[in-house]
Amino acid sequence: MNPTVFVIFGATGDLSRKKIFPSLFKLYTNKLLPQKFKIIAAARSPFTTEQFLEILTDTVSTKNSNWHSFSQLIEYLQSDLERDINIDKLESKLKIVEKHFNACTQRILYMAISPFIYEVAFDTLGKHNLQLGCSKHGNKTRIVVEKPLGHDYESSQILQKKLASYYQEEQIFRIDHILGKETVQNIFAFRFANEIFKPIWNNKYIDHIQVTYSEYIGVEKRGEYYDKVGALRDIVQNHLLQLLAIATMEEPSKFNQAAIREKKVELLKSIKKLTSQEAERLTVHAQYDGYLKEEKVDPKSQMETYAMVKLEIENRRWQKVPIYIRTGKKLAGKVTSIIFSFKENIHELYKGVQKQPLPNHITIQIQPNEGIGIHLVVKKPGLTTELETADMEFCYKTSFNEPQPDAYERLLMDIIAGDQTLFLGQVGESWKIIDPIRQAWANSSPKLTTYKPGSWGPKAADDLIEKDGRKWLAPLLTICKI
Repeated sequence: MNPTVFVIFGATGDLSRKKIFPSLFKLYTNKLLPQKFKIIAAARSPFTTEQFLEILTDTVSTKNSNWHSFSQLIEYLQSDLERDINIDKLESKLKIVEKHFNACTQRILYMAISPFIYEVAFDTLGKHNLQLGCSKHGNKTRIVVEKPLGHDYESSQILQKKLASYYQEEQIFRIDHILGKETVQNIFAFRFANEIFKPIWNNKYIDHIQVTYSEYIGVEKRGEYYDKVGALRDIVQNHLLQLLAIATMEEPSKFNQAAIREKKVELLKSIKKLTSQEAERLTVHAQYDGYLKEEKVDPKSQMETYAMVKLEIENRRWQKVPIYIRTGKKLAGKVTSIIFSFKENIHELYKGVQKQPLPNHITIQIQPNEGIGIHLVVKKPGLTTELETADMEFCYKTSFNEPQPDAYERLLMDIIAGDQTLFLGQVGESWKIIDPIRQAWANSSPKLTTYKPGSWGPKAADDLIEKDGRKWLAPLLTICKI
């Protein structure tokens, strides 16, 4: 791999300390980083490098024998992208590193900063020509941006235009850590490498789809950010629509980044956009009790901590298959999963013993433990004929001896290698789905409701799915709990 300088803006924030630095350290320990590698940690706090390394001890296993040598790769720079402070010093440091390496480096700029200052930050980087990369051999700088990119379609296009004025698409890495999960990548293998599923992955056999992203925790110390964003924009717009696209898109012509992105965008374009009247009937938004007392939350806030939407994909494969998407904080469990529930009637053969339909379903669980489960009908052991359901489950942790890399480890490796397969393309199509819902909610249609912490959300969400003659299925696999 090429000599690399990895610049982390917002290096003192939670994302950097809890995810980026631990992941880089793990890659270093496993000898997966370039031999010539430098980390410049940039943030506003007036730390020395030694003081900054000390704050990393809370999240990085510094007792590991590799910590000392890894820490030598890190240099701290007090700077401020928003106010253009010390960015000229960053330029100088980059040149010093390249002189020390005696090589043209691959420069990576990771924007672990508030998305609300992206626009001015991009301009600051452009002002100092940091998008140009190493001039000796023309290595193009890569820029990494976290979600959300914008707060609606219009703002996302403004930011995209701003990015495009400085960077080509091949330089832009829009990161979504969910897409780095092992199970998300195995959705491709599950769907396209197993012939038994190909004929039934359509509206002839599948009754409906459920997508769940739930968390135990509340907003914690992210109240100021969360109260401007909410569950719909924070989770549904990026994580869940991307998961849905991967699980339902058509098979790409090749297993490469361009072909996969093309099919994902094609799928997102085919999702029906709700009218204001449909949003009133087909969505739910709610707050958990106690949200208004959270730190840095407006005591009169109408921001949702729970969002549910019923969508439909308007293409030949999925026409008239309802998709129920829900996400929320302070719910009964932490889980991210996709469930495909199959159509089912009482079979003629078992009309005398089967009292009600027992539909099959396939659960793809992304977190907390990654695995795939199939819900089947079986005969209960005994002398009489009684039918019950049973689960066949596959768990990555128990099925393979190979250690599972953290999502950020995989994504950071891909950034360094320049592989965009697991990264988002332009996000405009997702915002087109979300904006009409957001606008309807702003007009109090439907009204914001509340739910108790520790529940699975508001009663209105149960009512919506039950009106269709369906119910929420258990989103957690029953056996895969290790």
